[in-house]
Amino acid sequence: MRRVTIELVCLVEGEVLVSAVTLSGLLRHVSEEVCTWTGRAADPATLTEVREMLDGLADRIDVDCMALVSELDDE
Repeated sequence: MRRVTIELVCLVEGEVLVSAVTLSGLLRHVSEEVCTWTGRAADPATLTEVREMLDGLADRIDVDCMALVSELDDE
């Protein structure tokens, strides 16, 4: 198994890159924060959809990263 160290935020060819673990963690944190908005005149159904979307995106990032690591292990 190869080990690679990745900076949390780096600049590559003028573009800012963020590690997947940082991004999925941020998405999960925002999703948790959305839970606290229910008493602020926000539509509960919309909040649920937003939370599910954020969680689903974070899950997809995690799954794609696991697949990539598996492919690298197979090489």
